[in-house]
Amino acid sequence: MWEFLRSKYIVTSHAYLFSIKAKNQVYVNIGHGMPLKAMGAIKKMDGYSLSSKDSNYYLIATSTIMKNALAACFNQDPRRIFVTGQPRNDKLFKNSNSLERLLNINLNDYKKIILFLPTFRRSTKEINGELTSPNFSLPDFNREAFSQFLQSNQVLLLAKFHPFEESIAKPYFKKMSNTILITNEMLQKNFMTLYDILGCIDILITDYSSVYFDFLLLDRPIIFIVHDLEEYRERRGFTLEPFEFWTPGPKVKNFKKFLEELEKSIKNPKYYQKERRIINNLVNYYKDDKSAERIYKLVFEDKL
Repeated sequence: MWEFLRSKYIVTSHAYLFSIKAKNQVYVNIGHGMPLKAMGAIKKMDGYSLSSKDSNYYLIATSTIMKNALAACFNQDPRRIFVTGQPRNDKLFKNSNSLERLLNINLNDYKKIILFLPTFRRSTKEINGELTSPNFSLPDFNREAFSQFLQSNQVLLLAKFHPFEESIAKPYFKKMSNTILITNEMLQKNFMTLYDILGCIDILITDYSSVYFDFLLLDRPIIFIVHDLEEYRERRGFTLEPFEFWTPGPKVKNFKKFLEELEKSIKNPKYYQKERRIINNLVNYYKDDKSAERIYKLVFEDKL
């Protein structure tokens, strides 16, 4: 708290201590993802507002569409929202062996690397559907068949859950071949974040996590598991609709369809490429590794 109160510049991804910010403090809210899911004032349950007209307040967006979405979510004056891109995405453009160092394995043993990255659901059915289970929340998931699929196609599956869900996933993934669960502890021990390894991923599998907006910068296949789409839409809602338009990849609700779409994505990296590029142009104005530089120039040099 003392460090916060005596700081001239505050850079945060989660709007920490926003309510006690002094007017002479420069507050840069880089956020932790652009809004696909309903959030803030437009969230169906427990909505909230976070806004400021202070000229020392900066909220970061990735495009004009996202700027308007953030303005709606937080009742924020759009003149305090700036399109710079998210600095974490700068890492996507860096050639790195971070994943190999993190896992301590030879990635040349695999033809494709896939990441399963579901959204956090707060662990109760009453809020945003049921806890995302390690079986991809597919009702007919077959662990043995999936392990065989991964082995026969020389695919390495990585999975990253919210820390609250890791304890459930750990024992499940121990019994699967060609599969590694990435934990927060692993990343922290190696002084890494998810974005140090995201650029090494060939195919992303998610449900409603907005991380795919970032992954679009790489123009690689994305698969959406939407077994509870209508329930999620009813309980949480989306900032961007129709969901089907804004999610440029196959949507699957059962294991058979999941394997079919995964096989297509493995064989053809251009699968859904046209749709990906349309959405990428809408949500990512900048497609480079200069977002942090633009924020620096905005805050310290008043240039953008």
